Amino acid sequence: MNQDVIAIVSRLETRTRQLMLQYAKLKSLLEETEKKLVEQKQSNAALKEEVSVLEEKYARLKMARLIDMADDDDLRSTRKRINKMIASVDRCLATLKVE
Repeated sequence: MNQDVIAIVSRLETRTRQLMLQYAKLKSLLEETEKKLVEQKQSNAALKEEVSVLEEKYARLKMARLIDMADDDDLRSTRKRINKMIASVDRCLATLKVE
């Protein structure tokens, strides 16, 4: 019976060591994974910022191209429309002041 107890204790010690080694490996893997996650979050934030900057540049380029492509006739008609809108707003304001 004494031999059985010694064998059980020995196996228990072996299993405990194995569990401790496995725990250390898993802990190391978790730390490594957390570091990668932080790096990915930083990379993601940088990419989002870059996308935002590029979208803004694209919008500016698009506007510049529209302005560049405008012919004199388009420019004149646009000015006429703007002047009509301004006149309409002025009439509305005059109407409001009268009342």
